[in-house]
Amino acid sequence: MYSFDTRVRYSELKEDRMVSLVSIINYFQDCCSFESEDGDVGLDWMAEHHTAWMLTNWQIKVIRRPVYGENIRVKTWPTFFKYFLGKRNFVIENAKTGEKLVCADSDWAYVNVLSGRPERNVPEKELEVYQLSEPLEGDFVKGKIQVPDEMEELAPLTIGHTSIDTNHHVNNAQYIALAMAQLPQGVKGVNFRSLRAEYKQQSLLGDVLYPKRAFNDGVYVITLDDAEGNHKLISEFC
Repeated sequence: MYSFDTRVRYSELKEDRMVSLVSIINYFQDCCSFESEDGDVGLDWMAEHHTAWMLTNWQIKVIRRPVYGENIRVKTWPTFFKYFLGKRNFVIENAKTGEKLVCADSDWAYVNVLSGRPERNVPEKELEVYQLSEPLEGDFVKGKIQVPDEMEELAPLTIGHTSIDTNHHVNNAQYIALAMAQLPQGVKGVNFRSLRAEYKQQSLLGDVLYPKRAFNDGVYVITLDDAEGNHKLISEFC
């Protein structure tokens, strides 16, 4: 298990002085990135081997969003490896009391960034760094997100520089930020208790996305599609 301690910053808040959902995802991304760097299998290693761990889906459950100034501990650990596939859990807890605030399950694929295809096996050095531990006990939903047949089409959006990360495509957290921007104005501050997201295709600088939205029984489904209607991101906010 890997962890780092931090304090909730003003820049990470929503209007209610609690951490935004996008900031929570950034905590998780930072945690697994720090683990890679500390194990000498980080950005330089990946660039040398032309590989990357690509997130394929999240499931994040919010028990209580961290508040401004709160000292928190972010934890992560892998729970499964097979060929080019991996699973990883995350937890955010109060650093002083150990109170669990947020937990997550995620799936990843080990990809050759030049060919865009999965690598057959993860290098032994990375397996030595990423020691497997038991998965979280929790009621995570199984199966794919159900996309409604009828969805409201929203205004297209073009990918700008601020959404692009070191892999030269839209960052995982920025994808969620783009999806959340498609929620109705009156519900953008709603205290969502869970997020599910499936990353289907990469988006690059200048790409045009076509958002769609549906709502049913307390659940919003937002998709970001290409011009042909293929899903690039499927997200579900409960």
